[in-house]
Amino acid sequence: MKAVDLHNHMQAIGKWVDWEHTCDGFKFGSPEVEVTGIAVAWQSTFPALCIAHEAGCNLFVTHEPTFYTHMDDSVDVFKHEHVRRKRTFLEETGMVIYRCHDVWDVMPEIGIVDSWAKGLGFDAEPLATRKYYAVYPFEGTCGDLATHIRDRVSAIGQTAVQVVGDLNQSVHRVAIGTGAITEIAVMADMGADVVIATDDGLSYWAYGSWALDKGLPLIVVNHATAEEWGIANLAKYIGQHFATVPVKHVPMGCMYKLV
Repeated sequence: MKAVDLHNHMQAIGKWVDWEHTCDGFKFGSPEVEVTGIAVAWQSTFPALCIAHEAGCNLFVTHEPTFYTHMDDSVDVFKHEHVRRKRTFLEETGMVIYRCHDVWDVMPEIGIVDSWAKGLGFDAEPLATRKYYAVYPFEGTCGDLATHIRDRVSAIGQTAVQVVGDLNQSVHRVAIGTGAITEIAVMADMGADVVIATDDGLSYWAYGSWALDKGLPLIVVNHATAEEWGIANLAKYIGQHFATVPVKHVPMGCMYKLV
C-alpha cells in the first residue's frame, strides 16, 4: 500500500468532515511512499517517532499536531533547535506523518467519545447526546464517581483525578466530551449534574469558578488520557483494513506524573 491509500480510506468514511477545511491529512513526507509499517499514537512526539522508526514503521498516524499548532502551519516553531532536530529526523528517516483527528473524534462506536465512554464503563444507552458529547446514568456521590474514574484510568497511566466541587454531592447524570471538547456550559445544558472534563478543555479561573458558583462538580483528567482508548481502537481499525502491513499502537496515556 501507499500512504495515500489511508487518506483515501479516511475520506471515504469521514462523510462528516469538511475536507476543504480540516486539520486531517498529510503533515510531513510524501503520500506516494510505499508503506513498510504503520505506527498509531495520540501524538507524534519525538520519543514516539523514534519508537515507530525502530519498529520499522515509515507511516505515523497521529491524532494531535506534530509541530504544536492545530493546523501544523506555524513556521516560527522552527526557530527552536529541538524542533529543527525533529524535522531533520523525519527527513533522514523518510517518515510520513498523517493526521487523523476530525474523522476519528466522532467515528461511531470506536471513535474518541464512544471509546472514552466504554473505557469508563458507561455501557448503558446515553441519556442525551450531541455532537462531541454524551450524558450517561450513574448512581452515587461525586466522590464515588471520581474514585471509579481513577480506578479506570489508572490502567493508562493516570493515578489520580482532580475534582472541583462537593465530593458528597449526589450524581445521576454524567456528561463526557470528546477529548478537549468539554465545554462546561454545553454539558450543563444537557442536564448533567457532574461533568468529566479535560485539562486542555477548560480554564480553572473561568469555568472552574463558573461551575463552583453553579454547584456543578467537575472531574478533570488529562486530555491524552481521555483519548487513549480511542487511539487504540484507531490502530486496531487500521490493522483490520490494511492487513498487508504491520500496525503498531504506540501507547501514550497521561502526559504527566503526579508526585
